[in-house]
This record gives sequence, structure tokens and C-alpha cells, in this order.
Amino acid sequence: MALPRVVIVGRPNVGKSSLFNWLAGRRIAIVDAMAGVTRDRVSALVQIGDEADARFFELVDTGGIGVVDRDELSREIEQQIELAMHEADLILFVVDAREGLMPLDEDVAHRLRYLNRPVVLVINKADTPELETTAHNFHKLGRGTPVFVSVHQKRNKDELLRVILERLPAATEKPAEAVMKVAVVGRPNTGKSTFINTLARAERMIVSEIPGTTRDSVDVRFELDGLPFIAIDTAGVRRKAKIRDDLDFFSMHRAERSIRRADVVFLFLDPNQGVARVDKQLADYIAQHYKPCVFVINKWDTILAHPDGPSAELMNKYATSVQHAFRTMAYAPLAFITAKTGKNVKALINLGQAMFKQARKRVGTGVLNRVLREAVQAHPPPMRENRSPKIYYAAQIDVAPPTMVIFVNSPSLFDAPYQRYLLNVFREQLPFRDIPIKLYLRARSQASGSGAARGSDPFDPQDLPSVGLDAEVNDLLSELEE
Repeated sequence: MALPRVVIVGRPNVGKSSLFNWLAGRRIAIVDAMAGVTRDRVSALVQIGDEADARFFELVDTGGIGVVDRDELSREIEQQIELAMHEADLILFVVDAREGLMPLDEDVAHRLRYLNRPVVLVINKADTPELETTAHNFHKLGRGTPVFVSVHQKRNKDELLRVILERLPAATEKPAEAVMKVAVVGRPNTGKSTFINTLARAERMIVSEIPGTTRDSVDVRFELDGLPFIAIDTAGVRRKAKIRDDLDFFSMHRAERSIRRADVVFLFLDPNQGVARVDKQLADYIAQHYKPCVFVINKWDTILAHPDGPSAELMNKYATSVQHAFRTMAYAPLAFITAKTGKNVKALINLGQAMFKQARKRVGTGVLNRVLREAVQAHPPPMRENRSPKIYYAAQIDVAPPTMVIFVNSPSLFDAPYQRYLLNVFREQLPFRDIPIKLYLRARSQASGSGAARGSDPFDPQDLPSVGLDAEVNDLLSELEE
């Protein structure tokens, strides 16, 4: 059974996005005093009740009906609202208790009369019981007994959820968990929303040449080869100097949050624009959070229209320039696509899936230490502070990202270049070629009775007692959790 869809509609500034966040239980949609903030359909999975008898539905926020958009996107916003209403199983028609009945509310009610969908009238901003006396003003909308709520005062949420459940199908199973979450990030106008629409095979996001069209981070569920995925479309990230208002600030904040939520990140680049500082800032943020990343060169069809014609030499030249610009992420693969036509889009998702699996692999302690031993023998760490750096052993303690801890005599003796050398060896020799690896150096405790304390060969197998190793790793995990 398809997941029931509950759609929130109403004129601007009646608190639709606040109500959406309240019912969803977390801040998803941007809330701002300026009318017309929401443009795209923003959705969230809502669970009511315990696991044993839980009910589920998809909650959808929409733009304000009748809004005059500052970027002249009113027609596109209206189209998204219309699509949402026709796909709804239940509509929450939201009005404002403080402002009372407005002419635009009546226009919304008129539009809803022609839809064969159940509608619940939700009177928001009823902060006190006294404001409920305005109910008689809304009876002319013809929507029966309203539900008074106040997001600000957290009033009557349970009552609204009860009314929603009464009007939804009785059996609502939880949808299958997504195999992978992909965050799609980049500067404005790099084709992110077009890419999402291609994946969803629908006009799920507003696409426009106007920079900054997308504001919210929007989760879009799609299927490929029978497997469920979630693509997170994000607002185009601008340089701080070009942030015009709070909306740009919140959009950037949500783009960063989407990176943290994602399993894999696609950083979109426009080959006609080159690499800018904001692209490097985004890449740094992705690297700081150890997220697998693909540099996606979109709109490649425009480059193929080059007077010299398509050529592998042109592609290699551009790939080299991108890799030079992101030298610290040389491990990240590149993908050349045309989102508008769907060229190489499926291959890109397959690449992301392969990286997702890489990030969840584990290697045995024996294999890891063999690779580490060979790396040290080929290129021993240089002396520092008149002391010889010593490496005793290593272990993988976590996945996503693969996390390695190397026990040494003193972490301060290993500089950043040597740590990068070890990470590069791990990528070459272990199944982590395309993804970031987290590395910790830890001083080996002499109290453990290891070979290091006895002054023996750091790679003596006796230095790898399983009980001692587990104790050290558990201690480190405890420290990391703290």
C-alpha cells in the first residue's frame, strides 16, 4: 500500500511551515516572517504511536497560495501546489486565528471545493482559548468543525493528529528504509534540481535560470533497479559576501546539514563557470565530515558543442584542472553527466552506491598491519625532536568512514605529510580507494605489557595480543564517544 500523503495548504504567512515542522518533530522547512519563503514541496515521514501499532504518513508542505514571488516564480510555485493537492489523500487547510477570515482564505476554499479530497480546516495561532471565539467567522468556508492549534504555544497537537488518523487508511506500513542518502550540493544554477527531477521522473523541484530558486533542503525518494534511495536537493551555496538576507543564510545552513545527513555527496560543478572559492569551501566542509564525494561535472553537453567537437582530450584536460583545484581530495572520483537528458545519471548513482559500500567495509587486523609494515619499510618516518618515531600496530575500529587507529610511541613525532602518506597507502592497498579515511594516532601504553614496552621490534607479532588490543580499542572508542 502506498504511503498516505497529507498536504498542508493555505495563503502566505498563516504558519504552514511552522505547522509542518511541529508535526514532523524537527526543523525541516525554513520559517521566516517574509511571505513566500516556501517554493518547492517539502516532505517528511511522520510516525504516530509505538512500533507495535505505529501509523505512518507523508507530510507535505507547500508554498503560499496567491503569493507574489520576488523572483517571478509565482507560476512555478502554483504548479507545485496544484500537483501536491491532486496527489493528496488528506488536505490540511490552514488559516490564521489572529487575523481572522481573509479574502484570500475564501479563494483557497473555492479552489478546494473542486477537489475530491477530504479537507480538515486547521485554525493556527490560536494561542489562547479566547481566540477560539473567532470560529464563527470561518464557518462560511464550509469545512465543518475546525481544529484550533497553536504551534507557538504547542496547543492541541494530539487533537490534530487524532483527526488526521481518522481520515487516513487504517493500515499504513512503514516504507522500506532507503538504501542510500545522497546530498546534491553546489553553487546556484549548476543543475541540481534538474538532476533531482530526472531521478524522480517528475517535476518534483522548481527549475529556473534564476539563481537561488531552491531554498529548502528537500528529500526526494526515488527507486533504481527496485531499490529505494533518497536524494537531498539543496539550495545553491553562495559566497558569504553575496548572502542577501536570512533566506540565503538558512539555505546555506541547511545545505551543510544535508551534507552531514548524507551517506554520499555529489558536488555539482558547471564546466562553463570553472571552480570558484565557494566550491572549495564546500569541498572542505565535505572533507571535514569524512563524506564520500563525487565531483559531478554537469551540463557536459554544452562543452561537447565546442567548435573542436567532443574529445577525450578535452575531458582529460578538464578533469586535470578539477583535480588540481581539489588537491586534498584527489581520491574523489569525477563524473561527467547531462542531468537534463539523463545521460550518465544512472551510472553516477551506481558509482555512489559503490562508494557507499566501500565506506562500510572492514579489513582484518592482520591485513591492515601487513600493509602498514610494508609502508613503513618502504618509507620510514623521519626523526623528529631527536627521537625515532615507532609504529607498533593498527586496527580498524569503525566504518562510514573507515576509522583506523595506529598505536605509536608518540603521536607528536608523526607530521601531517607522513600521515597523508599512510592514508594514501591505505587507499592504494585496501578497499577504500575512492573515499576518505579517518586516522587516529595513539600513544601505546607501557602498562599493557606489550613488546613496545619491552623494547622489541614494533611489528613483532607478540605486540598484537587480541585481549590487549581489544582493551586499547575499547578505551579509544570510549574517549571518542566522550
